[in-house]
Amino acid sequence: MDKQQEMIPVHVLNFFNEVNTYIDVLPKDFRQTLTDYMHLLAWQITEDLHADCPDEHFDAIRLKFSYVRNRILH
Repeated sequence: MDKQQEMIPVHVLNFFNEVNTYIDVLPKDFRQTLTDYMHLLAWQITEDLHADCPDEHFDAIRLKFSYVRNRILH
């Protein structure tokens, strides 16, 4: 993705930074879901279709990450 970092919504950058801390221990299916979302987001940014607020895909991934992180930590 050749777009500048400023075009990536802040909530996505913050979330990816948090996820990155756990990336090596996250389940493979979650990592695939995250990768698929990143491809969707890259396409949206390239086509200038992204929104600055979370969409339903992001909300679902964030919720799933919360469950996975809690399972890893406990």
